Amino acid sequence: MTSPVADPAEKLGVLSNLAPELADMLVSIASDIALVIDEHGTIQRIALGGGEPVKTMADDWVGRRFADTVTADSRRKIDHLLADVTATGLSRARQVNHASPLGLDVPIAYSAVRLGPEGPLLAVGRDLSVVSAMQQRLLHAQAEMERDYWQRRQSETRYQMLFQIAADPVLVVDADSLNVTDANRAAARLFGLPLGQLLGKRATAPLHDSSRAAVLELFATAKTSGRAGDCDALIDAPQQRVRISVTPLRTESSTALLMRLKPVDPHWQVPEASQRLVALMGLSPDAIVITDGEGCVQMANPAFVELAQIGSAAAVGGRLTHWVGTTPAELERLMAGLRSAQVGQRLKSTVRGEGGRVTAVELSAVCLSENGEDSFGFIIRPTGAAAAASAAEAGHPRKDSSIH
Repeated sequence: MTSPVADPAEKLGVLSNLAPELADMLVSIASDIALVIDEHGTIQRIALGGGEPVKTMADDWVGRRFADTVTADSRRKIDHLLADVTATGLSRARQVNHASPLGLDVPIAYSAVRLGPEGPLLAVGRDLSVVSAMQQRLLHAQAEMERDYWQRRQSETRYQMLFQIAADPVLVVDADSLNVTDANRAAARLFGLPLGQLLGKRATAPLHDSSRAAVLELFATAKTSGRAGDCDALIDAPQQRVRISVTPLRTESSTALLMRLKPVDPHWQVPEASQRLVALMGLSPDAIVITDGEGCVQMANPAFVELAQIGSAAAVGGRLTHWVGTTPAELERLMAGLRSAQVGQRLKSTVRGEGGRVTAVELSAVCLSENGEDSFGFIIRPTGAAAAASAAEAGHPRKDSSIH
């Protein structure tokens, strides 16, 4: 016949008088803190093996109830721990939080054992502050990555919008394979191909045989030396003479080549291009402004009129720096960079409204060239609280739908 299993507390009863020594031994080899607790739940002795913040926090615990040393949300856990150890002699580990005089709660995982039926309780704890700090850093890093991801997505969306409304045909070409990785609708119309068929195609394929060697040389120069260049070329079908400019386009992971084609024939036009551009600008929730080569506003959509607190689109005139918080010198440097690279980076700036309101914004820009003259397209989006307010109003129709 099998004898009943003895209560662990009965086996440990012989150690009852050695509780303080056991506490000192345990913190020296396996824990950060050990508490000797009487049958009423009052702390009789403390042994410390860890440093701050546990040492400062536990200085005045002797004579206090164990449950009174933890935060309000942890007291029930202490009650369960004491109930377990009273009933069975042992308790499972429970994590509680102690309020620290240094300002932050200190998480500690406790296990407890009863030293004999009438003996004290020995609660042994491990400081989880390091683990908690690592978890917080991980959460902060994850949140930062998510913010960067969505900012990148928004930047790519604005870039694509500017890319598609550019009047000139533009291709983004992989520097190694020379295959087209992106193209705007103007390029698809010029080559007489659907946009989907143009992507993945070798950039020189639509060109006449007589023009490919010169364009390949442009690609090689841009890739190896980083210098932009241009040459005249002939498109094979339908035959059309164009001026091709190739510029290195740096990305985070690689170098692409920006290939811009400008029809030499002055009579070449895209039917209804201006009307489509105006319609797109009018429907956009983002502020869109097109300036001439000197930065003077030529067109502005209703979103910009509202952001700049202007009475109507007809009142928009003068240099963009009248409203956008960029100095003339900074705007000139931005436009000079756009002339060489065509696509601008996302910039932080402000818009000063006519009514005195100042709005934090992100600004993206692109160079739009037509008939040999440069102009610039800007997409301006509010950030922070202004962006949230703009999103809340996105479903309301605008009072002024005209475009200057």
